[in-house]
Amino acid sequence: MSTFLGVHCLRSSRSLQGTLRARIRTACRESTTAALLQLSPRPSRCFSSLPTSSNVHGHTACSKFRARGTIQGQQRNALRYIEQQRRTFFGSRGVIRDYVDIPPTYKDEEGLPFRKDGDVDLAETVTIFQGFADMTPWRANKLLKILHGRRVAGTLEDPELQVNTESYSQREIDRALEYLRKTVPVDEITNAGLRAEDELRALEEESSVQETDDGNDAPQKDAERRSSGGWIYKDTGNSDVYGQGVLDKIRARNIARREAEEKALEEKRKLEEEAGQQNWGGLATYQPGGARPLQVMSAKEEEYRAQATSDLEAPPEVPRWRLLLPATLFVATLVPLLWWASGYYSPPGEDRRLMPWTGEGNATVYGLLLLNLAVFVAWRRMSLWKFMNKWLIMDMAIPRPIGTVTAIFSHQTPTHLIENMFFLWLLGGLLHNEVNRAEYLTVFLSCGAAGFLASLYKCVLSRHLTYGLGASSATFGVICAYFWLYKFDGFKILGLPPDPYNGVQGLGVIGLIVGMNLIPAFRGLPGQKDWMSHLAGIATGIGFAELIQRRRKDREGGEKKSVVE
Repeated sequence: MSTFLGVHCLRSSRSLQGTLRARIRTACRESTTAALLQLSPRPSRCFSSLPTSSNVHGHTACSKFRARGTIQGQQRNALRYIEQQRRTFFGSRGVIRDYVDIPPTYKDEEGLPFRKDGDVDLAETVTIFQGFADMTPWRANKLLKILHGRRVAGTLEDPELQVNTESYSQREIDRALEYLRKTVPVDEITNAGLRAEDELRALEEESSVQETDDGNDAPQKDAERRSSGGWIYKDTGNSDVYGQGVLDKIRARNIARREAEEKALEEKRKLEEEAGQQNWGGLATYQPGGARPLQVMSAKEEEYRAQATSDLEAPPEVPRWRLLLPATLFVATLVPLLWWASGYYSPPGEDRRLMPWTGEGNATVYGLLLLNLAVFVAWRRMSLWKFMNKWLIMDMAIPRPIGTVTAIFSHQTPTHLIENMFFLWLLGGLLHNEVNRAEYLTVFLSCGAAGFLASLYKCVLSRHLTYGLGASSATFGVICAYFWLYKFDGFKILGLPPDPYNGVQGLGVIGLIVGMNLIPAFRGLPGQKDWMSHLAGIATGIGFAELIQRRRKDREGGEKKSVVE
């Protein structure tokens, strides 16, 4: 019959099923008593397809029925010990790797089979435990089974179960775990998480039962739990006489994993919300490497950190115009004043220059690079945090007008500094060949101040109170100002494209820079760069390019007039 071949095609009739069981019991009685009592590690194929009530998860009415390997204090007979029915063709059950597949007969001192082809022999034992003279195949198989069972049950770190492996040294346990993790991959973290959830659920149920129970059975339950290796037997509510199939196990495993992932994501989201509520944008506390936590500090360092941290628990409740008006008036006054003063600048003589070995343009750019580097190094001195948090960042919650200028030279992370200074060194000096030093610094400072002012408007109006710093808006401003002066000229990159092509026009370069800064604006993802300040700096640089052209024409007209006179 197909039942003896492992194919479950006879399921409809309960009477036929009982008849088959009676015939099998009769055949077993004719065998010897030794054959009945011998428990094979892998059940025979004729029994592998028979459902047994001892392994169906729905039959859990009595707590004594859940005792691992015993029924009311008596040893199970050979037929009762047969494993749960399997819906496979001619195949034996594989190695158990998932928490949801652990049989209810699992005990920590017995463990679980760790391979399909039986236990390891003497040669394999010597290979696995090389250097351990007292390791016999029996001890090796026992240790490997116990450890594999703990990996699946999520009890590797359970101190109550170490008594079952106390005869093994820690080196032997480590070697066995190394072998198992190499040959039998198991998701130990997921199994441990699922076990922890079951333990919490069991504790909640026990606490509710203790309210009506006198507590006399508590020692007995604790002893049963310890003897079972801490495995929490769960009633799945499945009353199917054919037990739980492969698809049911896969579905249960996927559901358990999804619940664990959703729980982890929910906890991560709560932590992020709490961190966001605490970091509302007050005075910045410097953290090395940006997102890395602060290391253990000395008492003096803790004092510096406390002095540099704002004592405000929430942003001050003030009208928005009071936050915007001072900085607006400051920038609106500073920019025209700098442009007017740059018209009266005269370059110093060669004997009065600080860097006479290089050109005026390179000296200006190198001076800006050194100033930004000096401020970056100052952020590494905790004694300066209080001063720098107050004057060298643009705090959107408590804005100081001077911060629109001083924050240009402030960088806290190496990547931020290197990125801005690289573009300033590569393209920022091109404008200096067309203007004098005063005009160049006017464009640089004005673009940076206008960028921080635009960022202040965006943050205050959207109630996203944070802080800003960096020279990116100023750098983009001087770069785009140069390309606007030559907006219809072609620029080649590394000699490409070759002649007779003219290359990319200045307008194309500006469009590329603007497009790169519009990507985070349209995507709307958190943690992006301050695109608003970048665009404001670009627009300010283009405006100054028009002013430079107008001033150049006025100078040329004045020179022609003086020549004629």
